[in-house]
Order: sequence, then structure tokens, then C-alpha cells
Amino acid sequence: MKMDWHHTQITGGTAAAWHSNTDGPTVVFHHATALGPRCYLPFITNVAQNFHVQALAMRPLWQNAPPPNRKRGWDQFADDMIAWIEATQDAPVLAVGHSIGAATTAMAAIKRPDLFKGLVLIEPSGVTKRVHLMLKLVPYRMRQTTGPAAEVLRGPTHWPDQEAAYADYRASRAYRRFDDATLRNLVTALTIPDTNGPGVTLEYPRDWEAHLYATPPHILPTLKHIAVPTQIITGKPSLFMDPSIANALRAARPDMGYTQLPDSGHLLPLEAPAIVGQATLDALDKLT
Repeated sequence: MKMDWHHTQITGGTAAAWHSNTDGPTVVFHHATALGPRCYLPFITNVAQNFHVQALAMRPLWQNAPPPNRKRGWDQFADDMIAWIEATQDAPVLAVGHSIGAATTAMAAIKRPDLFKGLVLIEPSGVTKRVHLMLKLVPYRMRQTTGPAAEVLRGPTHWPDQEAAYADYRASRAYRRFDDATLRNLVTALTIPDTNGPGVTLEYPRDWEAHLYATPPHILPTLKHIAVPTQIITGKPSLFMDPSIANALRAARPDMGYTQLPDSGHLLPLEAPAIVGQATLDALDKLT
């Protein structure tokens, strides 16, 4: 399967989307924080068996992307998605999102349900109301210097070669479920040649990653009020999708379809692309 980049001028910049050369109904895919569309190639390959996949890159990965605006949260990506769909699609689309990509796809569908035929939300991330209210009491600069955002900013962004980058990721608990081959492919997709010298560097800007960790929304109200047909896919409980949110959503919206894959963590489309790809195809089947 071949993938090609397409670029579209929208409000705010030039959006980039990675298209499969496969036939079938269009599926728009929205990725997670710090993970560009290229990281999902094995997963996209599975979904593209039956669909034409258009993986929209979020604005941190656009050419000449501006730095994050501290006054704008995740909803900016929802607005970008709406503008891009309006500019590129002739009919309502099926959309698949992972993590922040699922959350912002849901936000876009709340604002413009007419643009969506159905949603598959994989581990839609966000925080509880309590955490959201607590964060609002903390100045933005302090949120950047404590917790997950601070950890991100302290992390390495450059390595002398791919092997050194792989060694760092292999040592991380976040990737302990990845087999060696899957993790090597992911590290290759996460990095690009360093234009300032030898070695490789992260493609996704750390300042954007930290900003997104510092500005998570209370996601349950958005998920509860989705008006288009929706299927939810989750892995084992994690801090990225609090079990209380998942349980409350099931109780409030029994009409949605739910698939749990308890052997995988929050990064399930990356760590188990064949299994999650099939689960996504099954979910899309119910929406078409």
C-alpha cells in the first residue's frame, strides 16, 4: 500500500493529510499527542483493506507551524478538523481518532454533526471534572513546570542515531508492551534527520506536547452529547482515560457500541495494530 501527503490551505495554516491509495468509503483518522500519522502505518494498513484512509496531521506537524497559544486548548484541533473537512470532503465522513485525536474528533462532531456520518473513538482522552477544576486554579506557567508537561520538556529530543533513540524508548515503561520490531518501526516514524547536524530528532515539537498535557479538557460532557452514531474502543484502565469516565459514559449512553481490549494499554493501535485494526473495521461496519 502506498501513502501520499496532500496539503490544503485552511484558516490557520496549510493542513497536511496522509492518504492511502486504497478504494472504499473515506475514513478520516486523527492521531494522538506526540505521534504523527506515520507512526500509525501498520494500523492504517489494516483499516485501508476496506477504506480510503485520510490521516489528518494536527497543526504541530504542519510546515511552519506556529508555537502553541496558551489561550487555546485541545478545541483548536477540532476547529482545524472542521475547516479541513469543509475544504476537502463532499459528504459527511466516517472518522476514527485515538487519544487526543478521538477527543478532538468528538469535539468537532459536537460543533458540526452534519460533517460526520459516524465516529470510532479509540481511548478518547481527557480528565475528570475534579482534575480539570484543579488545573484551572494552577497558573499556566506552573502547569508547564510540574507534572507530565515538565517531564516532557525534560525528555531528550535528539540522538546520535536511530539505535540510541530506540534504546531510550526501550527503557521507557510506556513502551514495555511493544515487541522489539514494533518499537523499532515506531521510533523510526517518530524521528526525522536532524537538519542542524548528524543524528535524528523528534518530529513532534516538545513545546506543543507539553502545552497539550497542561490543557486537558473535562471530556465526559463532550462524549455524552455526541449526536452522531459512535463506537468506543478502549484498552486496559489507565490515567489517559479514567475508568470513572468510561463507566459514566456507558451508563449515560448505552446506545453507543463498546469494545474493550484489556490486553493492550492506551497506545493500543500502535502496540497491537492488527487486533485494533480489526476491531476498528468491525466498529466501522456497524456505522455503514
